[in-house]
Amino acid sequence: MGPTPQFKAVSDVKSMTKGGKQKRLKLEGDKALEKWREGADAWNSWIEEHPGAEISFAGVDFSTERNAEGNLSFCGYRFGHGDVSFCRAKFGNGNVDFSYARFGDSKGTFSQATLSAGDIDFSEVAFGEGCMDFSFTTFGNGDVFFYKATFGDGELTFNQANFGKNRVFFNNAKLSELIFTPAEIGSGHIDAAYCSIRSSAVFRFPPSAVALKSFHLHGASFDGPLTLSGNLYIIPDLRATRSSHQVELSDLTVKLLRVPQSSNLFKKLYAVAKDPMGAARLRRLKEIAETNKDHKAALRFSADENRARRWRETSWFGSVLDIAFSGFSDYGQNILRPFLWLCTAFLTSTGLYKALAAATLAAFWKGPGWGPSLLLSISNSLPFLPQSRDLRTAALTALYGTATDPDSWVHALMIGQGALSFIFLFLIGLGLRNRFRL
Repeated sequence: MGPTPQFKAVSDVKSMTKGGKQKRLKLEGDKALEKWREGADAWNSWIEEHPGAEISFAGVDFSTERNAEGNLSFCGYRFGHGDVSFCRAKFGNGNVDFSYARFGDSKGTFSQATLSAGDIDFSEVAFGEGCMDFSFTTFGNGDVFFYKATFGDGELTFNQANFGKNRVFFNNAKLSELIFTPAEIGSGHIDAAYCSIRSSAVFRFPPSAVALKSFHLHGASFDGPLTLSGNLYIIPDLRATRSSHQVELSDLTVKLLRVPQSSNLFKKLYAVAKDPMGAARLRRLKEIAETNKDHKAALRFSADENRARRWRETSWFGSVLDIAFSGFSDYGQNILRPFLWLCTAFLTSTGLYKALAAATLAAFWKGPGWGPSLLLSISNSLPFLPQSRDLRTAALTALYGTATDPDSWVHALMIGQGALSFIFLFLIGLGLRNRFRL
């Protein structure tokens, strides 16, 4: 049986009949390239005649197909409803323009493609009900645009893709599902402000994402779960986001970058947050973690929020207290630090009590009084114990001959030790509360 009339339009379409059923049309390789060279109008006319044809540019090298300006254009091309493959295609250096292209309801793939060092533009592309797969694709260092791109029910996937110093834009895009799990990512930017994702969204960053410069989801809306994970040296911007499902942040760690404001020895103490919006962004992350009842993550974000506010939004005295709170207990996240400080205060006070009771240096080391000094230090460290008052009276009498009128230095030392012990015990209790909070 010869070919049906619709195949006579082009010689590059394969067709066969078997068992009375016609195979799906397929335009591929050099034949697909020849048809593309004819321009958007000729291409779209052929697609109108064969809307279900499969299109394959798999393995095609477009590096010699650039126009006089060094660009490649698929702008406005329509690809019907058959599968479209750019798998392993090479695009060379320069811009690639897919803006306003129309993909159908089947699968499109750029898997293992090598995209150019120029800009890649998928702005206002319509993807129908199909999926678009950029798995294992290598992007150059140009910008990647999905600005106002629209998807039906399909998924946009970047599994194990490789990014350089790209700026990737999903601004105002309307997606069904986004899987952004690259293998490598350089010192670029990701901007998905005001995008809308109807199903799930996953941003799972590789170790190389520590070089990432910014990640914006400001004003985005999610009608499914949102998952963010990875180790970032930036603060993601989730301000004004809306989500009808859980936002998973338990595997996300962020680093607040601070810059010194002076060159003296205290430059670290006077460092301020590099990002002036860091506190607001961390506050939003803390709110999300608290909503999820993720107390550990909420504590991390709250601690960094306080650091970001230091010297910017907090007064001088408040900033000094904040430094002390951070140093002594890491904002109530650390139990060991205040315990060690309590032990240090206890041992130091013991030695000072003994020194104030000794008449000479030799008496300090060899003379009696270490036992009463220990008891006096214990009674001041743990004043809430019932025995503390009696122990304190007996120790003062043994060391100084009186329990009511010791030297003024002894009074000052007792007051100081008592105040420090109270602070460190409070911080230990705060750490225990945060550690075992239900």
